[in-house]
Amino acid sequence: MVTLPTGHRFRLHMRHLIAFLCLISFTIYYFNSPPSTATSARFSPSQAETAKLLAYCPHSTSRKHIPTVILQGTQTAAPDANRTVFVLEQPGDQPVPFLPYAYPPRELRFAQTVSVQDEAKRRPGAGRLNDGVNSDDERGQQLCKVHRVASSPRPQVPEGWKDSSVMFGMSTTPDRVLANLPVWSQWIPSAKPPPLDPSVKAMTSKLPLVLVLTPPQNPTETARAREAMEEANGMGMFVEMRQREAERFETRYFALAEEMWKEAKRREEEDGIRTDWFIFSDDDTFFPDFDSLARLLGSYDANGDWLVGTLSESTKQVAQWGHIAYGGAGILVSRGIMRRMNDEGVWNRCLAKFGASFGGDAMVTHCAALVMEKSAEDALTLEPTLHQLDIRGDGTGFFQSGFLFTSLHHWGSWFTLFPPWHESGAGDLRKGITLVGKAAKAVGGDNWGRRYVFEGGKVVVALGYSVTIEAKPLTQAELDKSEHTWWEFETFHPIRPGQEEALDKRTYYVTGVRQVDAAGIYRIEHKNREGERVDIIWDQRDTKPKKHGWFS
Repeated sequence: MVTLPTGHRFRLHMRHLIAFLCLISFTIYYFNSPPSTATSARFSPSQAETAKLLAYCPHSTSRKHIPTVILQGTQTAAPDANRTVFVLEQPGDQPVPFLPYAYPPRELRFAQTVSVQDEAKRRPGAGRLNDGVNSDDERGQQLCKVHRVASSPRPQVPEGWKDSSVMFGMSTTPDRVLANLPVWSQWIPSAKPPPLDPSVKAMTSKLPLVLVLTPPQNPTETARAREAMEEANGMGMFVEMRQREAERFETRYFALAEEMWKEAKRREEEDGIRTDWFIFSDDDTFFPDFDSLARLLGSYDANGDWLVGTLSESTKQVAQWGHIAYGGAGILVSRGIMRRMNDEGVWNRCLAKFGASFGGDAMVTHCAALVMEKSAEDALTLEPTLHQLDIRGDGTGFFQSGFLFTSLHHWGSWFTLFPPWHESGAGDLRKGITLVGKAAKAVGGDNWGRRYVFEGGKVVVALGYSVTIEAKPLTQAELDKSEHTWWEFETFHPIRPGQEEALDKRTYYVTGVRQVDAAGIYRIEHKNREGERVDIIWDQRDTKPKKHGWFS
């Protein structure tokens, strides 16, 4: 056996070590590098995502089809930015057609079928959705494109946020509670899975409390209250109802300040649950996305002096009732203010001084201002995403204006969310607001109502609400104004004249929301007065490029 000199053995070991390290380095590089388009037939991540979305497109070999548009959100826009987006060719600045393979809408309606006639025989508006299709191709040509558009990510709640840190207060009747519970269940966090056992602290400690004050009850009302409580528990919501004697409704509403603080102290002393925010609301106040509300509250210091609310949109209402936080939109009161409103003698002092005010919300506003030693105007922090909605009649123009909604109000009384011919526009109006809640959850609360404008103003999408074909393209100046579809009340924001349906415009309103992919792809269905349908495929997935391989 030949023994190598020590120096030779060392060099040999070093060569082996270097070769081994090179092999490891190559392996790491190979498995962490994205596949090369020159050497791999696999899709890149963006191509794969696009192919997945296009699978939801109709094809020109299907004679009857549903006009479909795919919108893929960037999830990079601030909630209040890009509320109206003109969809343009990329690269370039030319307007994008809404249905690129069809004639412009005939009589303001999208074609629902593919023409089978020759080009020479085809009448305008019948559709040219099968142009350029290879007869040997079974699937035919896909009839929609993917448009990447500005959008916001889903609202992120503050770090350390607890739903139980919020308490809602309402003054109403057992019957109205029972009627509104299905709507409350759309936005109030609930036990998962339901039902809720209110005696189990481990369940109630994770939920916001809804404290309801009612007038003194007769036996029938007591039975209805019990039924409402059982129904709420069955839905997983933490609701408590208490009777409170009061001369009038406004006084009972103001009494929420006292009752909510008492309950907050009890929960903290007995259960260790701290309440930071007290929200006065009406039984028809609706928060489309609770996470948006949580984010808003998290932007303030709950220990500070904060009275957050909004004025009525109606100039007449504000002229009559003043500069106060209007309760239907939600009045957000910090722990710091609520504690001071309940210092010894303060609540009674406020009642004596402001008890004649019209509206419990006015009493709350003035009492908060008193403890802050400010005027009501200076005490109130205005939040434009809260909406009182003091409008009458047809409310559709308001919801097509691109506004951002943390709350809305009066959905079942003062105005209609949808026209009477809509599936949810008459009868049980809870169906309409429930549909709005589903759409807001699907697209993300910050994106609901965001507008995407095609064909230079010819087609306007109010995301999660409507698709409108305009007889005359809307300009940017016109889009900056709300279409005045309601009556009676003039608003603070600019308006433009209302338009006649089927003559000046044709509108497809949302009728259904379906999740087609668990990762976050939704089909939003819309119908017009004739029952014709158009769909929006909304992609809210996190499609940011990810690292490849073992070490991602």
